[in-house]
Amino acid sequence: MLKIGGMRKVNPELMAFIFAAVSKDTPAEGAILSVMIIPVTIKCFACGRTGTREDSEFMCPYCGSRNVHLLSGLELSIEVLEVESSLLNHE
Repeated sequence: MLKIGGMRKVNPELMAFIFAAVSKDTPAEGAILSVMIIPVTIKCFACGRTGTREDSEFMCPYCGSRNVHLLSGLELSIEVLEVESSLLNHE
């Protein structure tokens, strides 16, 4: 499973399609790619509230202040990788 922040503007369906295409004729052919989109979360220094945004605008969704800090939304990590033992090289 990939964890990808909302600021990265990734389309999970397109990413899965591309993964299927590039993994063809490799040991990864037929593997399932899961993508979890992490919401853009900001902390507002003006009103003290924490909120999420659907867009990438750095503005508090409550008071409209631009005096905010990004808490999440830029992530890009492999969270889980499962491999069948038959695919591992046991030399």
